[in-house]
Amino acid sequence: MNRKNLFWGIFFIFAAVYAIISRLGIFPGIGLHRILLTVLFLWIFADGLKHMNFYKILFPLAFLSILYDKALGITALTPWTVLLAALSGSIGLSMIFHGGRTSIHLKIPAGQNMHNIGKESYTGEHIRCENNFGTAIRYIQSDRFRSADLENNFGTLSIYFDSAVVDSDCAFVTAESNFGTLNLYIPKEWQTQHTLDRAFGTVNESGICAASGDTILHIKGSANFGAINLFYI
Repeated sequence: MNRKNLFWGIFFIFAAVYAIISRLGIFPGIGLHRILLTVLFLWIFADGLKHMNFYKILFPLAFLSILYDKALGITALTPWTVLLAALSGSIGLSMIFHGGRTSIHLKIPAGQNMHNIGKESYTGEHIRCENNFGTAIRYIQSDRFRSADLENNFGTLSIYFDSAVVDSDCAFVTAESNFGTLNLYIPKEWQTQHTLDRAFGTVNESGICAASGDTILHIKGSANFGAINLFYI
């Protein structure tokens, strides 16, 4: 589903609903800014359902609760209680459905020759790395790198790919940054293609991607109340 179509679809549906409830006197005093914010939060919520991103599911619901707390009669719960509930729920559901990883480690598939060559360096075809509530720097030193699963929660995680050799000229990275910063240092000679989503977060690129080689790095993931920075070195 095209995101632009999703946004405008929700907008016109909400406009139709608003036209009816305004005539019935339900939720009086709803201004244009509240309508636009409602559409925005519903769009983020729908996109979160599509990608099973729990931060994008629960936080829009929390903000909608704050926006309509008087009409819903929940002023005693807003804003901090519902925001804390959204944060705790997002973390808990992500841990349950996205693997529940709790520390920096490697996942070693059966039959793969992969090992940790130091506290800060990883080698092998498939790498999984997570950082929680801290600062970490990790170096990918592999002569047959294929994929990486990276997750950063409430901290700063920096990953260097400049010593990695991509197997079959194509590698895949899944990157997620929740309430923190994930820095990816990528050789500027690689062709980088990314589809990075944002849920109240940012995605930034620094440097020039020369793309002079045959190596292609595909990056997908999301920045949820955090940042993902791509540095071409």
